[in-house]
Amino acid sequence: MRILTLLALLIAIAAVTFALQNSAPIAVQFLGWRSLDLSMALILLITFSFGVLFGFIVSLFPAIKGMRKRSELMRKVEQQTDDIEDLNRQLTEATHQLQMLQSAQTQHYLPEIPEDTSSNYPSDSSIQ
Repeated sequence: MRILTLLALLIAIAAVTFALQNSAPIAVQFLGWRSLDLSMALILLITFSFGVLFGFIVSLFPAIKGMRKRSELMRKVEQQTDDIEDLNRQLTEATHQLQMLQSAQTQHYLPEIPEDTSSNYPSDSSIQ
């Protein structure tokens, strides 16, 4: 962007220098319209100014279109980010529920083993 600004400044300086060195009075004719005798410098500066203004106006339309597109894409990214956060939250909840179900299922199918097994079974000495 700095290069474009520098280039525009150099062109403007060159146009002003050219206009100041060519200050003879002239009359401009355009489509049957004839101006009063004005200095060539003034005519050149006015023409240059209109060219810059026209270029600026023409470049505004793509810039506005680009800003709208960028804004639309930013909204879409924000929406998708929210969706991702919601899906991650749902995944975390589902994983937690799955772990709870697996631990409940494991506890249901595994019989509880008593810690003291000697009292439940007859001793070897009583069998004789």
